[in-house]
Amino acid sequence: MQVLLESLVMKKTLIFAFCVSVALCLDVSQPSLFSPIGAPKNEMVDLTITTCNETCLTNLLEREKFFSFLAKYDNSVSSQLLSFEYQRLSSLMNLRVKRLASDNRIAVLVPVESIGRYSVVVANSVNAYMLFKGDSFEVEVFDSTDESPENLEKAVRSIESSGYLRVIAALTPEGASTLSSIHTPLRFFIPTINKNDMPYGPDNFYFGGINYTEQILRLSRYRVDDQITIFDEQIALSRRLAAAAQTVFPVPPKQITLDNPRVNFTQLFKANGVESGSVILLNTQPVRTSLILSQLTFNDIKAAAALSTQINYSPMLLTLPQSEDVTNLFIASSIGDADETLREINELLQSDLRYNWTAYATSAMTALICQMQSGDFSVRIKDFNLEVLNNQIEYPVLIYQIAGNRFIKAPPPPSADPFFE
Repeated sequence: MQVLLESLVMKKTLIFAFCVSVALCLDVSQPSLFSPIGAPKNEMVDLTITTCNETCLTNLLEREKFFSFLAKYDNSVSSQLLSFEYQRLSSLMNLRVKRLASDNRIAVLVPVESIGRYSVVVANSVNAYMLFKGDSFEVEVFDSTDESPENLEKAVRSIESSGYLRVIAALTPEGASTLSSIHTPLRFFIPTINKNDMPYGPDNFYFGGINYTEQILRLSRYRVDDQITIFDEQIALSRRLAAAAQTVFPVPPKQITLDNPRVNFTQLFKANGVESGSVILLNTQPVRTSLILSQLTFNDIKAAAALSTQINYSPMLLTLPQSEDVTNLFIASSIGDADETLREINELLQSDLRYNWTAYATSAMTALICQMQSGDFSVRIKDFNLEVLNNQIEYPVLIYQIAGNRFIKAPPPPSADPFFE
């Protein structure tokens, strides 16, 4: 009866504790930001003086005496299974985890005001991968608020004083440039930018961002006309994509910037010579991309090809436009396969490895850190089958089309183009 009661109480407590932890950690009214009030940490106190070896701990787990297991667990335990169960249950109960003997300690540096919702994505992706590995680990988030030199240096010194050696840093190119001027022995792993954005980055910087220029280059092979029309928005990524496109195409593209939420597309298309047979590059976010595609159909304009990069590799493109809107749409993506268990753990932590490139890149960089901490400095990230070249993760570029409400691999370009061979 005692075992049954403890099991029932534990299960209810786990659900309650998990819900409270999520509610406290995330600001529900503003889901893109961390709550300024941290979640409280619980303590599991051992009220007995008896010791419990690994056999004893295994027995407690089998009997579902989870409270006793958590109280008796000791850092000297060598079993990875027991360590994983301790980490999993501690996370659910929001316990103050005992200091780990493991070297798996990762700091996460996020300037929340600068990158917004990506802060949560990065932190959750790091935790998901560490849970997937099953070893004891410690992850701590350091919020620099913004990317000012003063705040970044303050965060770096705090990370140093906490004893961390490797840092996942979610920064913009400007923030990474500022960070590079701070003298520190720390190694920084930056999943949000590509080395092309910072070609002369220091040796202690590793980059995990995707190569948009390479994606546009691959997409350009599907063009059937020298004149390309770019649609973009007044956001940083859209401007970066437009700048990259200017270096790829032999004839400089025409550029249409949509800076007004109310657009008369009929007049816009006519004024800019967008007609059947045109080739367009969509550097717009999924909702606006869907609107542009539907307006092309409405105006009876059949584009020879509509091209887009990772910015539109999104499930929203599978549901918002009609099938006739996406007939000639080609989308580039650098998100590869991932272990199914890892994907499921990410989903539990509201992180998406299928479509969110920040989550995917963060997971790959966390895997790289774990390899390094285990003494493996090979150039291949084994869990993701990705190469690391000159401190940059190299991703494949795959081209997709949409059919039957799903992404399918596009056929090769209709003809070889010597300009790109």
